[in-house]
Order: sequence, then C-alpha cells, then structure tokens
Amino acid sequence: MSKKSPLVVANWKLNGGTDLIAASVASIRNQNFNARIGIAPPYVYISGLVNVLRNSSIMVGSQNISKFESGAFTGETSAQMLKEVGCDFCLIGHSERRQVFLENNQSCRTKVERALVAGVMPIVCIGENLQQYELGLTRDILYRQLHQTLDGLDLTGETLCIAYEPVWAIGTGKAASPEVVAEVHEFIYQELDAILGSAANEVNILYGGSVKKDNAAELLAINHVDGLLVGGASLDPEHFAQICAAANQVES
Repeated sequence: MSKKSPLVVANWKLNGGTDLIAASVASIRNQNFNARIGIAPPYVYISGLVNVLRNSSIMVGSQNISKFESGAFTGETSAQMLKEVGCDFCLIGHSERRQVFLENNQSCRTKVERALVAGVMPIVCIGENLQQYELGLTRDILYRQLHQTLDGLDLTGETLCIAYEPVWAIGTGKAASPEVVAEVHEFIYQELDAILGSAANEVNILYGGSVKKDNAAELLAINHVDGLLVGGASLDPEHFAQICAAANQVES
C-alpha cells in the first residue's frame, strides 16, 4: 500500500510564547515540504500564529475544543470560534486531557461532532497507559476509544485523523519499538476500516510519544504510520524542522 502524504503536528502544550512563534516560523516557513505541517500553540497564541502564517501552507490548530457550542461556560472555547480565528485542526482526547481533566470517549465523540460541523479537522488521540500495556489490554482500550468515539458518525466527505500515543511513552524518552508501533497501527487501521469502510484509506494515523529527529524517519517508514504528533521536541524549532524534513522524505 502506498504511503499517504504525512502530517506532522507540533503540540506545544502549556509552553511557548512570541519568541517561540518567531523562531518556529523562521525555521520552517520558507521550506518546501511535501508533508503537511501543523502547529498547535496555547489558545492565546492561535490568532497571532495564524496571522504570521497566513501566506504559508503551515496549518494552525488548537490543543482542545469545547463540547459546547455557546453559553454560560466560563473558560471554554467553541469549535465555531476556533474556525473563525483561522484554526485548521484541533486535538481531541489527548492523554493529558483524559488523565488530568477526566475527559472520556463520550465527551470526545461530542467534540468530534462539534469540530466537523464547524469545519475544523479533528485529530482524535487514543492510547493506553503503562498498566494497561503491561496487562496486554492495548487492543481492548483502543477498540473502545475508536468505536465509542466514531461509531455511527456520518463522516462522508469529512477529514479526520487519529493519533496513537502510548501514554507510557509520552515525555518519558521511551518511544514504542517499531514492532509495537507497526502492530498497533495495523490494528487501528483495521478498526477504522470496520467503522468507516473505504473511507479509512483517507485517514492519517499519526504516532505520538517521545518522537525525536533521531527516530522520526524510522517511525514514518512503518506501514500505516502516516505522520507524527510531536510534543517536547517541537519546542526546539531546529529539532522540529529536522523532524519535518524527515517527513518530507516519505514517498507517497
């Protein structure tokens, strides 16, 4: 099977500022990428990043969206608002949102629906923690996350991505082995095929979890690894640029 054009997304989490925006833009803006590149800064920097990237192909996204459309929900930001300020995509269900803010599959499903209606591409994050991994529950966890989030949704003509992030590999320096990544991404693809049919071929499946310039090319060479979700390494503009360059070498 031929590779999809890869997607590389920087998740800055609760980091960054105007200096990081300037340095990141300078490191990648004028490069010609075959891969799609996206940056998800904290909310307050989204508009500024959209403005400086307005004439480039680099996408800007949000790290989260509200499950509500509007109303008395202090601190929330809706999908419609994000679209209005220029967001191309949003992360949904990142492991830190699930663990720290107790998001679940049902809330993620609602957020996917909101994002699709607003025309913001959802990147649904799934993954198992260390205890679940050691108990051999990876497939069970991913099955529930995928099916409870996506079953029955009308995704005709819509763009969707999945990001597999083994929680035990996030920020630990331990990336999953290529063998584990290959096995899990194959499983994810098969489940997407069961849910979406032929439309599964249009879904980019990203890997996230201690992605670095040193392992990016190896990860991208794995079947059904259609891109990368980059955390800590994306805070170093030159490091992130090298990861993007690795994605640029993938032949679609």
